[in-house]
Amino acid sequence: MADENQDYSRLNNRNQRRKPKKWLSLVLALAGAAVVVVLLIAVLNDKPTASNETTDDGQNKQTIADQVSGKKASDEENKEQGDEEKKDEEEQDKEEKDSKKEEVEPTDGNVKEAYKKDWEPIGTEQSGAHTTTFQEDTTDWREIERAAAEAVGLDPSSMTTWYIGNNGNGGNDIVATISGSNSAETFRVYASWADGEGWQATKVEVLKENDKN
Repeated sequence: MADENQDYSRLNNRNQRRKPKKWLSLVLALAGAAVVVVLLIAVLNDKPTASNETTDDGQNKQTIADQVSGKKASDEENKEQGDEEKKDEEEQDKEEKDSKKEEVEPTDGNVKEAYKKDWEPIGTEQSGAHTTTFQEDTTDWREIERAAAEAVGLDPSSMTTWYIGNNGNGGNDIVATISGSNSAETFRVYASWADGEGWQATKVEVLKENDKN
């Protein structure tokens, strides 16, 4: 009977010693599981959601659109500024040319003002040897009209051409009488042919009366 009590006492002692080990193992297992859960939560929270990605993509697209719109606005502003500068330069060139008028003797008593300026040839569509053609609606006729119109600042498409005639030099010198559609003044314009460069105005006379009407 005493032996049985001793065996039971030893078994009971072993069981008592094993209990702390079981609790320790259980605590460690729970701690490990908690760490895994925390890591998973951290990883999932760090990953961008589809909503965030969509928002970021929309913001990027909006930023690009704003940049493109801003560039277009800047280009248009630069173009407008360039057009204004070009217009100012043209007006300045015109004023400079007008200031370089050289008064000359009139051809007859019907002239109230006669002057010369440094006109440039207007260019030409013609090539090869040139022979002046005094026929309406020909290339030569239209180019003479344009040279005469530019010399006095008229629009060749709306002016009236009263006369174009030979003024010597084998037809390479001409005289044209023109007037603007809304102008009371009539002009007599002299021009000469420049090979490869077209007609070039040489003198303008402002008439007192239209002698070709």
